[in-house]
Amino acid sequence: MPNTFASAFETLESADLVEVGGGFGQQLTAGMDRARQLGMRITATTNGTHARNSYHYKGRAFDAAGTPGQMRELYSELSHTNPTELFYDPMGGIKNGHQIGAIGGHSNHVHVAY
Repeated sequence: MPNTFASAFETLESADLVEVGGGFGQQLTAGMDRARQLGMRITATTNGTHARNSYHYKGRAFDAAGTPGQMRELYSELSHTNPTELFYDPMGGIKNGHQIGAIGGHSNHVHVAY
């Protein structure tokens, strides 16, 4: 029986593979790694229910949960990395480089987007 599934895909030449992308960006991955190093758990990336047009749906955001101390530490550290969004209600929020204050809904996790 012929393998029709495999024949439905083109093989990319080596030169074309240079243009292939995917996965999370370097800053987002580094942020998730730091959260895990602090003992936190990643509770959302592209999954879950989020605000309309959320960076989660674009693969550019994650949520991390942990103890209040862990979440304060992550927020504090990542606030110096130029995030597109950084929300943790007890500490406030950052959007596009501007302090915006708490937005609600982020008291039990830190939201990070690049």
